[in-house]
Amino acid sequence: MDPGLDYQIGELLRRRSWKLATAESCTGGLVSHLITNVPGSSDYFLGGITAYANEAKERLLGVSRATLETYGAVSRETALEMAAGARAAFGAEIGISTSGIAGPGGEMPGKPVGLVWVGMSAPAGQWAWQYLWPGDRIENKTLSAQAALQHLLDYLMEKTMETIQVQARWDPEGRAEPSRFTWNGQEWRVDSTGRRWKDDQGEHILCMTAQGQVFELVYHPLQEIWTLGFHNESRSVA
Repeated sequence: MDPGLDYQIGELLRRRSWKLATAESCTGGLVSHLITNVPGSSDYFLGGITAYANEAKERLLGVSRATLETYGAVSRETALEMAAGARAAFGAEIGISTSGIAGPGGEMPGKPVGLVWVGMSAPAGQWAWQYLWPGDRIENKTLSAQAALQHLLDYLMEKTMETIQVQARWDPEGRAEPSRFTWNGQEWRVDSTGRRWKDDQGEHILCMTAQGQVFELVYHPLQEIWTLGFHNESRSVA
């Protein structure tokens, strides 16, 4: 984890007088542990729920049984409901969640070891990020907790909804196909696209650039703008 990241989160939450809650599965409370390493974190951290079993996700976080049966515990949908459930349970402004397969066992069809979803529910909306970590159990848990905190910091620094310039065409079915975009003062060419999905925010598209980085681009049809969801050098686009 970047030096001082946990302290930065605490300072930004204090400035806004916001409260934070966590909902963890695969990380087993590690996100809460890192947050509470900061002295005085009780000023902004209300608490966390470690809901490892599906019945705990249902009973403690309000994750619907239909979601678990349809999409599984390791899914974007479950991660979002977990984050929203933690936020509601504690009356917090932000809820952050983790659900995944830390390993070495637990692999399922289409869901390999190392697959993790991080979810966030906040005043500006909700987001989920998918990771495929290459490490062992401890490494995968650590990487997942660090990713959750990084996304939290990005949101507090108002990076989650960062508007970017994107060149794209629309195919006959009305799907956006980005070809290049400008971010952080640099132009990036899209080499290939991977998974895409739609939610109340817009259409999300995972894009691999010619430089080997993976970006999540989000098109918001009502505002007709593009925003940056995340960027990561070590993430799969599948």
